[in-house]
Amino acid sequence: MNYRRRVSAYVVGIAAAFALAVLPSVARSQSAGMGGASSSAGASGASDQNVDDATLQHVAKAYVAVRHITNDTKDRLARTQDNSEQRQIASQAEAQKLSVVKQEGIDPQQYNKVLMMVQNDPALQQKFMHYVSASGGA
Repeated sequence: MNYRRRVSAYVVGIAAAFALAVLPSVARSQSAGMGGASSSAGASGASDQNVDDATLQHVAKAYVAVRHITNDTKDRLARTQDNSEQRQIASQAEAQKLSVVKQEGIDPQQYNKVLMMVQNDPALQQKFMHYVSASGGA
């Protein structure tokens, strides 16, 4: 049980980090590209604290892929001191993350919202952990 709690804390911590740090610029750029319409739609959906299993599965699958991209990006960034190359690597990674999330049929705001819900709901954390494991995550 202690191991499960540590894993849960790890997954939730990473989920929160991704929700707050990985995709915000993607979400902002998408809403700016849509004239801000999606941000108001996302805000009204943010009060809905329910997420269906299919959406949670898609978010978990995207999360695993985003985590792999992030880890790979960190490794690549550590191997170069060239600022221009670092910016290019970061930009490519951001585009890959956006693509992965969209391939799962989720917009970045919804992805971030679900990860925040997972962080705040222990029952949802359990389901999310199960789906992450099923998607090849730890």
